[in-house]
Amino acid sequence: MTTAGTARRRSRAAASLVAAIVVLVVTVACARIPTDGPVRDGDTQLENLSEIGYIPAGPTAGSSPDQIVQGFLGVAQLGPTSSTSFAVAQEYLTDPAWEGWDRYARVLVLAEDPQLEPVDVPEDATEATVTASVQVVATLDDRGMYTEESKPYTYDVDFGLTRAAGGEWRISQLEDGLMLPSAFFSQAFHPTTLYFPTPDLTWWVPDVRWFPRQTWRTDATSEILAGPPEWLQDSTTTVIPEGTALAIDAVTVTDDGTIEVSLTSTIAQASAEDRSLAVAQLQATLAEGDGRTVALSEGNTPLTTTGTTTLSMPRTNGDALAVTDGHLARVVGRELTGLTQPVSLAGVTPTALAMGSDDDPVVVRDDAQGIVRMSGDGAPSVLIPGGGLVPPSVDRFDAVWSARGSRITIALASGAVRTLDVDWLSSRTVESVRVSPEGARVAVVSSGPSGRLVHVAGVVRDADNVPTGLSAPVQVGASVRQVTQAVWQDEATLALVGRESDGDGAVFQAGVGGLSGQGGLSRALAGVTDPRWVTASVGTGAVLAIDGDGTLYSRQTSALWSMVSDDVDLVAYPG
Repeated sequence: MTTAGTARRRSRAAASLVAAIVVLVVTVACARIPTDGPVRDGDTQLENLSEIGYIPAGPTAGSSPDQIVQGFLGVAQLGPTSSTSFAVAQEYLTDPAWEGWDRYARVLVLAEDPQLEPVDVPEDATEATVTASVQVVATLDDRGMYTEESKPYTYDVDFGLTRAAGGEWRISQLEDGLMLPSAFFSQAFHPTTLYFPTPDLTWWVPDVRWFPRQTWRTDATSEILAGPPEWLQDSTTTVIPEGTALAIDAVTVTDDGTIEVSLTSTIAQASAEDRSLAVAQLQATLAEGDGRTVALSEGNTPLTTTGTTTLSMPRTNGDALAVTDGHLARVVGRELTGLTQPVSLAGVTPTALAMGSDDDPVVVRDDAQGIVRMSGDGAPSVLIPGGGLVPPSVDRFDAVWSARGSRITIALASGAVRTLDVDWLSSRTVESVRVSPEGARVAVVSSGPSGRLVHVAGVVRDADNVPTGLSAPVQVGASVRQVTQAVWQDEATLALVGRESDGDGAVFQAGVGGLSGQGGLSRALAGVTDPRWVTASVGTGAVLAIDGDGTLYSRQTSALWSMVSDDVDLVAYPG
C-alpha cells in the first residue's frame, strides 16, 4: 500500500526530472487548423530535431539521493543528442564513477520513465542506495542493434551514492548503459540504414541500426568499415579492405553538404573500382536522399575513383494480381482490371498466389496438387508436388519457395528442386515464407513450443545464385501475437497478420532492426477488421488486405483503407 509520505516523495522525484531538463522550442512554422473540408490523415510534424533544444540542469545544493538519481537519469537520456548533456550528467557522479561508466554498452528502451523506490536516509549517513524500477520493452546493444521484447519485463537498477565533500550526494556506483522511455528513444537515437552489396554487386541489402543523434554518421561509417552483421555475412559482401578504419574519429559535413570521410592507409589497397563502390555504399548510408555527396580520402589525400557506381535499392517490380470469380485480375489503384495476356486457372483450385517480377512466373498453391506454375498458353505444371505446403514466394532469380513442416523447399528456374534443412527450424513448423526483393533475406513465420515467431535470416547462395542455406536469424515483431503471415512492406519493414492483446485480428508493421518513428516498436495498422491475408509493395508503401468476408482493401493513410472489390479470394504483389 502506498503511503501519503511515499506518494509525496515520488512526486518530488518526478518533479526533479522536470527540473533537470528545460525544453526550448523554436517555432519555425505553424500548422493551420482547418475548420471545414473532408476528414483526412494529418501529417504536420517537426522533422528537424535541431529545432528542439534541451537545456540540461545540474544538481542543486541539498538534493536527496533519490533526487540526484532522478536528475541524473533525466540529463543522461539527453546525452545522445548533445555532448553538453553528458558534461552535465558528469556533475551527478563521482570522478571514478564517471570514468568507469560505459554509456553506450547497452540501452534499455522503457515503457515509461523509471520509477524510484523511495529511500529514507539518516542525516548522518555517508552512503545510500537508490533503486529504479523500469519496464523494459526493447534493448539496444553497443553496435546499435535493436531487439524488441515479446512483452515488457520489470528490471531493477541499483545506484550507489556517497556524500562528497561539502555534504552533497553523488552517484558512486551505477550500471553501464542508458535508460530511455520509448517516447523519447527516437529523438535520442537516429535510425540509420546501413547498406551492403549483394555478392553479385547488383543490389543493396539494408541493415537498420540506431546511433546517437550527435554522432550517427561517424558511428554508421565505423560499422560499414567493420563489415556486415553476422546474420548477413554470407548473404552480402564488402569491398573495403579488412582493417580499414577512420583516420580521425569523426565524419564531417561541410557547408556545401559534402560528407568528408577520412580513412587509414589500408584503403589504398582497394582498386579504384572498389573505392567507387565504397563511396556509393557510404553515400547510400550517410546521405539519406538529401543530395549530399561523399568525399573519400586517405588521411588528407583525396582518393580517386572510377565514376559513379549504381546498385538497386530493394523494390517490388510489378502490380498486384488477384483471384476473383475463378480468374486472375490486375489490381490498378482501386480497381480490378483484366490482364493483357490472360493466365488461365483451369485445372487448379488456388488457395495461395505468388508471382515474379512483371507476372513471370505466376504460381498458385493447390492443396491437392502442390505448388503449380500457371501459363497463358499451356497446361499448368507442378513445381513442388504434395499437400501441406505453405503459400509460395518467388525470388528475383525466379526460384519458387515454399515449406512443408520444418523444411524449406525451393523450385529453381531450371526445374530442379532443392530442400534446405535449417537448424533453427528443426523443432518448429513453418507457416509463412517470403523472400525480400533483392533475394538476400527471407522472412519466416514458424510455430513451435515457444509459440508463433517471426524471424528474418540471410539467404546463402552458391556461385550460381542457388540457395544453399539460411543464416542464424534475427527475431522481428516479437510483441505481435499469433502471427500467421509476414510479407515485405518496405526494404526493412514487414507487414504481419496477427492479433492484438484483446484477440482481434489486425495488420501490423514490424521493423527488421526496429521500426522508425515508433521508438522501434511494432504497431498495429487500424482500419481492416480481422484480415486473413496481406500483401505489400516495397518501394511504394502500397498495402492490400483481404478481410474475413473476402473484401479487398487498399491502404490509403495510417488509418484509412479504401475498398477495392468484394468477393476476392487471393491477392499478391510480386515476390
